[in-house]
Amino acid sequence: MASEEELYISIDPDVYRANKLNTLTNQADLLSTLKRLQNLKVLARQKNDLKKKILRHLNTVKNHIETIQKTVPTPKVPRIIKQREEELMEPSEEPEEVQRQVSRRAEIEEELMTIQEKLRELNS
Repeated sequence: MASEEELYISIDPDVYRANKLNTLTNQADLLSTLKRLQNLKVLARQKNDLKKKILRHLNTVKNHIETIQKTVPTPKVPRIIKQREEELMEPSEEPEEVQRQVSRRAEIEEELMTIQEKLRELNS
């Protein structure tokens, strides 16, 4: 007989094999997930490094542009050309498009809320 510390259980070989397969599959999935997570960490670090590098380059370009603008004389622009530029700079029909996008987002949000409410009712 088994002592108090030992306990033996009989398991069907097919069930044992299936459980062992599931366990090993889960372990393999976990390890591959950890591997991908490490890759993501490396990529995030590289992304931050590249962002810093781009910012440095943009700052140097900005400084170069400012020095060039200081050295180049500013020409006097005739009034007619200024008026044409002002006419071109007037706001066009873009606000209507932005309002359409905002209203579309509101419609989507409202529909999402109704669907979530129906789901809550079904789960209750």
